[in-house]
Amino acid sequence: MRVVVTNYDPHWPAAFEAEAEKVRAIFGDEVIAIHHIGSTSVPGLPTKPIIDMLLVLRDIEKAE
Repeated sequence: MRVVVTNYDPHWPAAFEAEAEKVRAIFGDEVIAIHHIGSTSVPGLPTKPIIDMLLVLRDIEKAE
């Protein structure tokens, strides 16, 4: 498997927010928090260009 590492992209925070809004629309009031995690959340850090998220729900069974 080939791993691609890129320079930090200042558009990643906006990309995270756009995806987080989609998740909020799906789960509604069940969402407690959505965190941007992983290397794309660290300004200036070279990384794999994948936005990682941590979703915190009131009821984990709603994730099904």
